Amino acid sequence: MQGGSSGIGYGLKYQARCIADVKADTDHTSFITGTLSLKDENEVHLIRLSSSGSELICEGLFSHPNEIWDLASCPFDQRIFSTVFSTGNTGRDNEKEEALDVEDLETWLEVSGKGKDEESGKCKDEDSVRTKGNHLKG
Repeated sequence: MQGGSSGIGYGLKYQARCIADVKADTDHTSFITGTLSLKDENEVHLIRLSSSGSELICEGLFSHPNEIWDLASCPFDQRIFSTVFSTGNTGRDNEKEEALDVEDLETWLEVSGKGKDEESGKCKDEDSVRTKGNHLKG
């Protein structure tokens, strides 16, 4: 890279097909990304650039039952984003779209004691923060 600068990386468990900025988060540089696994349950990661700009921090890790083909953040509420996904069926009903309310998931994570590690501010191991598809709202 030019000028001696280094890049910042973030690893995902599965391949990602889409990434979007969180438009309504005016205080941070935040992104959401969705994975595309044919065999396993997929994930949506909420990622924030640290204030120093030197690392990417996982702010949320949400389970998604289907392959995620596209996603978008709500332009006026940073707690909401939508996904476009394939159900694996053939025909007209193959693609679906749902909106996710992050506040519901954050409440569930707080009540269950799961979510971010208080000391590091990073996500606890991914198995501890998995949620079920019933948190998705259509």
